[in-house]
Amino acid sequence: MSGPGLIAADFADLAAACERLREVSRLSAPLSTKQRPEISGWCALEHVAHVALANELIVRNLESLSTGHGALLQAGGEPVPGALEMLAAGVIPRGRAQSPRMVRPPSRIDPLLLADWLATGEQGFARFAREVASLAQARGKIPHQLLGPLDAPQWVRFARVHTRHHLAIVEALLAP
Repeated sequence: MSGPGLIAADFADLAAACERLREVSRLSAPLSTKQRPEISGWCALEHVAHVALANELIVRNLESLSTGHGALLQAGGEPVPGALEMLAAGVIPRGRAQSPRMVRPPSRIDPLLLADWLATGEQGFARFAREVASLAQARGKIPHQLLGPLDAPQWVRFARVHTRHHLAIVEALLAP
């Protein structure tokens, strides 16, 4: 899960998923804000905001890991049992965890702010996609709140898996 080729593939898929999130963020309010509790407690736009906030943080983590500097950087540690298998499978089980407070969508989502959050993540991922060799060699880990310490390739994989997880929910929410 850590070679440059796999990281590049994760970034390519992540770019496509982020593009779709941007499209959803531009949908009209009635469609993007429709509540469907049988699918999720959040509307489509709230999922987009959550992913955008999470991806901003992941870009910051990749920055710390690539430079070797950052308050959250640690020398070692292992992900929690099952975390690597989940990342390798590419599927996050639904309904097992609640998102951390720092990445929960606000009650009112400002479209300009959301566009900025999305752009920050997309631009950061695009920059790091050009640096996959250095990411593959980055030392250190940064803890994920639920998965435990992850290295740079694992953070990239998490970004892809997490973004795809929420995008699937968004698509279900938007389906007729």
